[in-house]
Amino acid sequence: MITIKEIADQLGVSATTVSNVLNGRAGKMSQETRQRVEEALLRNHYVKEKKNNRGEPQHHLVAVHICLGKKKHVLTDPFCGGLLEGIDRELRKYDRAMVCGTVDDNESFAKVLQNSNLEGAILLGCKAEFCTALVHQIPIPIVFVDSYGEGFDNIGLEDYEGGYEMTSYLIGQGHRKIAFFGDQQHPMGSNLCRFRGLQDAMEEHKLEFDKDDYFYLPQHDNYRHEVLRQFAQNVKESGYTAAFFTSDFLANEAISIFYSQGISVPEDLSVTGFDDNIYARLSRPMLTTVRQKPEEKGKEAVGLLMRRIYGEEVPVGRMRLPTELIVRESVRNLADR
Repeated sequence: MITIKEIADQLGVSATTVSNVLNGRAGKMSQETRQRVEEALLRNHYVKEKKNNRGEPQHHLVAVHICLGKKKHVLTDPFCGGLLEGIDRELRKYDRAMVCGTVDDNESFAKVLQNSNLEGAILLGCKAEFCTALVHQIPIPIVFVDSYGEGFDNIGLEDYEGGYEMTSYLIGQGHRKIAFFGDQQHPMGSNLCRFRGLQDAMEEHKLEFDKDDYFYLPQHDNYRHEVLRQFAQNVKESGYTAAFFTSDFLANEAISIFYSQGISVPEDLSVTGFDDNIYARLSRPMLTTVRQKPEEKGKEAVGLLMRRIYGEEVPVGRMRLPTELIVRESVRNLADR
């Protein structure tokens, strides 16, 4: 963050002059000088240092909280890790510190945002109805990540386009019966957008897709593994030739379980993921997936939040970052058979 001295040097005035404007002691100063200083402070996004009751500087804190239900290892998940890294790196450019944590349910977001020292918040995993309630309930700027709705700031992704492009690729490779695996019993948010992308691509090519082609993978490891084992045992009879997973982690886990059940990828079943994180590159075979960049999401979320903190007049932001199809080894071409 720019200093008082640097602003003074820009204007050719003393640091004391800038400090006097900041602290309301510009009574004897000319109107022209005061206006120049005020404009420079605004232009450089200078925020006056806060102090506590003992006169000690207070840190500028931004809450970054995540709600992914009962999911384990949230903070070490590659997507969440990349998002947090991008947020932290960008916040430090503005001399801000991140207060990071997880909550079990959306109702808990309001509790963690009651800290009076917070300047703003970035939240992941908030349902649209809670987003709308929070922006009216909490008096600090909030930017959401991967929440879909109206009336609040959100940094999202072209999830629908990613789902559509992946499904179109599978169809182009000769696949006509595709299973979709998600970690929500009733898909919502980004998962719903990816699922709709698949459905529309299937419909466009006059291919059938019904509710039985959607497979729910529970958070509990044993239940999730059993769903995958049952699918593998019946895959040849069912006619599925491809499986589209809503994350690289789930796809990579599935490949391992399929192998234990005698199903080889891609010889017996093609498998694709979404994210293009470390799981996609460590998978064997390497995973065909849809790339997103969580670090960029974090960077854009901070940029929008800081504009809110600085009081800039900007419309409610709903940014969607692009995706990219990454073709590797986990899809078999059936078109030429």
